[in-house]
Amino acid sequence: MVGDPDGRVVYMNPCFEEGFAAKSEDSIGLSLANLFDGGAREAVLRAVARVCGGEGSAHFRIREGESAYAALASPIVAEADRVGVIILLTDEPAGEDRIMAFQRDLQEPLKELSSAVRTIAGQVDLLPSKVRGCVDDARLALEKVRRADDVLQRRMGSR
Repeated sequence: MVGDPDGRVVYMNPCFEEGFAAKSEDSIGLSLANLFDGGAREAVLRAVARVCGGEGSAHFRIREGESAYAALASPIVAEADRVGVIILLTDEPAGEDRIMAFQRDLQEPLKELSSAVRTIAGQVDLLPSKVRGCVDDARLALEKVRRADDVLQRRMGSR
């Protein structure tokens, strides 16, 4: 699909029309927001604003009904001006939904674990030296989990 910098539909190919139950003749000139629901609408409009605002291409994910898509929004440039955006949607395997849900489910226990480790680390001077080493190991392991979570969030487009 192609949009203009104001977030209006300029072109949609037949595959998009089929997947999103939209007709080009009814959609050209309308806001991209009319083509998407809920969180997908927000993700698309945010990507268009970023891309047309000069931030480069934007990767994100959306859902439409039972289908999930990986999306890439890229600028259309003419004489150094950003005159539009092209949005490429690729079907995502259903398993990625489960990974995204799993990643979201990890957030609360990760916060609780971080809080517990901080509390224990705050009392480290009162602990025997053998336990202090375990606290340091726990801090390092927690930091590795946080980095892995950050990578997963970026790859899944959930930030």
